[in-house]
Amino acid sequence: MKTLTTRRVVRIAIIAALYAVITLLIAPIAYSALQFRISEAIKVFVLFDPWLAVGIGIGTFISNLASPNGPLDLTLMPLTDILGGLLVWAVYKLVLRRKAPALAMALYALTTSLAVSAMLAILGVDAFLVLFPPILFSELVIMAPATPLIFWIKRQLQARGIELE
Repeated sequence: MKTLTTRRVVRIAIIAALYAVITLLIAPIAYSALQFRISEAIKVFVLFDPWLAVGIGIGTFISNLASPNGPLDLTLMPLTDILGGLLVWAVYKLVLRRKAPALAMALYALTTSLAVSAMLAILGVDAFLVLFPPILFSELVIMAPATPLIFWIKRQLQARGIELE
């Protein structure tokens, strides 16, 4: 894994802030049983730099301070986002050889959906099998268009001499 530089710390902070702010802006739907979070689109940046998974985890922690789901939401979900991000980055880089980013992001949607469904089932919101399909669907609906969009943004930035990796 790449070293932690000042530039990388700043990028982690930017990702964390973006995730938290976007989630808090859509708070009513971000904390429902469906957990439809537009901020999940930012997870695509993990494909460029595994350290950004830490930013996603921090952003999740900050945004979950407003969650009605309590301590589990403050511990399990940030950890899930960090570990899921690292897993997705490794699969994308080592297994997929930097091809099929949508497939890698589908894996991220799966890990997040499993964790959210399990947490909500533990909290008694509903049964795991009832929660999992719509949460996975909402994750995929967000990540499917976000993946090519973020890759397009990356190309535009590179054309201007700004590197994300």
